Amino acid sequence: MSEPSTSSASAPEQMPPGVMEALLRPSGNRPASRTLESFSDGVTEVSVVDSDSQVNKYDLLCPRPGCGSIILRTGVGKLVEKPSVQMEPADCTPSLLAPMPEPPALTHWWLVAPSPMEFENIGFSKPLINDAGPQMKLLICAECDLGPVGWSEVGGTEFWLACSRVGYRA
Repeated sequence: MSEPSTSSASAPEQMPPGVMEALLRPSGNRPASRTLESFSDGVTEVSVVDSDSQVNKYDLLCPRPGCGSIILRTGVGKLVEKPSVQMEPADCTPSLLAPMPEPPALTHWWLVAPSPMEFENIGFSKPLINDAGPQMKLLICAECDLGPVGWSEVGGTEFWLACSRVGYRA
């Protein structure tokens, strides 16, 4: 005759004291960022020639003070000058981000292709209703939702970050 099983269910383990508070505390070691206008030579100073194109010389960061999330690593974005894009309604409240020139004025962009997997940390808006052309999504910091820092066409393989709307880890 066999003995009855004496296995007992183990009690759920408790977290050591202070672990949850530590996890919820903001990280104090966020990289500091500089704005594009803080560089005396502008885009020339934040880009470097790699092969036949200019790429970002520094990591691109969320420009929100206290966030500093890395959006794109050094050398991934290709510098392109092309017309500005209206990413915000004309009547929107001022944001922490530099204003974009009115289209069709030229501005500088970091082109990221062929996939959003090139980014370290980026979020996308829902598709915007656009009667004038292809639908687009806005790019935002995936950590703090600051944006828009750029845009992409829905289903496209090109992602555009405004050089003036990201921070630079110099």
